[in-house]
Amino acid sequence: MKYLLGIDNGGSDIKCAIFDVTGKQIAAAATQIAIQTPGPGFTQRDAEDVWKANVQVIRDCIGKSGIAADDIAAVGITAYGNGLIFVDERIRPVYPAIVSTDDRAADLVREFKEDGTERRLFPYTRQTLWSAQPAVLLPWFRKNDPDVLDRCRWILSLKDYLRYQLTGEVNGEITEASSTSLFDQDLKDYGRPLFSILGIEDCFDKMPKILNSFDIAGQVTEKAAALTGLKEGTPVAAGLFDIDANALASGILSDEELCLIAGTWSINEFLTKDATKDYDRRTNTATVSYLKDHYLMEDSSPTSAGSFNWYIEKIIRNYDKDLSQKEIYELCNKMVEGCPPEKSRAIFIPYVFASASEAKAKGAFLNLSAEDDATSLIRAIYEGVIFSSVRHVYNLRRPLDTYKSARLSGGITNSEVWSQMMADALGMPIQTLEGSQIGAKGAAIGAAVACGLFKDLQEGVERMVRLGRLYLPREEYTKIYRLKYENYIAAIEAVDLLAGKCR
Repeated sequence: MKYLLGIDNGGSDIKCAIFDVTGKQIAAAATQIAIQTPGPGFTQRDAEDVWKANVQVIRDCIGKSGIAADDIAAVGITAYGNGLIFVDERIRPVYPAIVSTDDRAADLVREFKEDGTERRLFPYTRQTLWSAQPAVLLPWFRKNDPDVLDRCRWILSLKDYLRYQLTGEVNGEITEASSTSLFDQDLKDYGRPLFSILGIEDCFDKMPKILNSFDIAGQVTEKAAALTGLKEGTPVAAGLFDIDANALASGILSDEELCLIAGTWSINEFLTKDATKDYDRRTNTATVSYLKDHYLMEDSSPTSAGSFNWYIEKIIRNYDKDLSQKEIYELCNKMVEGCPPEKSRAIFIPYVFASASEAKAKGAFLNLSAEDDATSLIRAIYEGVIFSSVRHVYNLRRPLDTYKSARLSGGITNSEVWSQMMADALGMPIQTLEGSQIGAKGAAIGAAVACGLFKDLQEGVERMVRLGRLYLPREEYTKIYRLKYENYIAAIEAVDLLAGKCR
């Protein structure tokens, strides 16, 4: 039997999984790389350490699987979109890898909105700006650290960098490139006028050639094979932006399904053939999707389970360093399950990495009283993450009853408590997926199509997507969460007001 290896680099975890052609997950491995925060809003990692971590999880995954490297038919890669890695002629990083939660350029986002730059870009990009996009980061570096731009030869995404390490080939990939606000959605390529509008004309020639998602980008080199345990010559697909990989592995192949991804980011999306060029009629961010002639319409922010991980690392571990991650998750689930939603009025705004509303808004606990304790704070975090996703779904400006189904993936699906809360808060059935590594599976499906194991995406989904548990909304809880959601929105308005007054 042939197998497929998928690599998934998220904002929190670096993961690898091996699947057979029926979609069964044979083995998986994961690790984490510490986020560096050298300044307000900065989130970055050492790029070479990220590659070493990928080497580790690939080697560990192959070792756990018990299969021969010869039987791996192809490798697929997905990773968080945006952020940046600057490399020189020898593809050596000249600056740490910027993560998609980076918010150093928040003031520039506001400036571009106020001075009309965002409006001028929109007919080309069909996107509004956010602070970790290359379209914002590159002008930030031009203003604040121009030496980095002068020293770099290529401006890469994380996925591009990892693909180079495996194949020795420098390329970009269309689903991810289309999310940068440097991409002309009509030309299906980087648009020189966009670089001119942003005052970064000299960066245009630093962008790599864009491949289609299901192109073979190269083969595993001798050097990469020795490091990872993969076989030299194994095909490596161009790969997918992580929002696409998760949607594909969720079986989303039409405009009738809502896709919810709740990992480091809260990502909420659906497929469509329509994406307006009219800034005044804008709704959401449109990117080129994995499905021919379709966009992914998305509303998202780094306000999901990563906020919970922040609380674990910064607060809980200071009190008990001996608890394992699994023990902490189980303890928190029990605490939330034992605290009815109507008994807790604390509100958590999950803006610890970046805001989903006012650019300077920060995370907060609100509406606290002397009755609150660790349990009510954990419940507030769970609810804040869910309400952030609900807000994004409403921002998609599409009635919930127009979807035939909703599929949920990401870290919160490891918690039945959290998954049920999503169904209750949205008031609609939520279908989860079998397996722990959905992004890696999407990358693997793409690799299978790229190397010819499947004739098309339809066959890939039919063969490899496996449904997990179905969560049905409980009417009595839906009513409670709708009232609590109104309080959450009021809390956001209060946080935004404070942000507007802070200097």
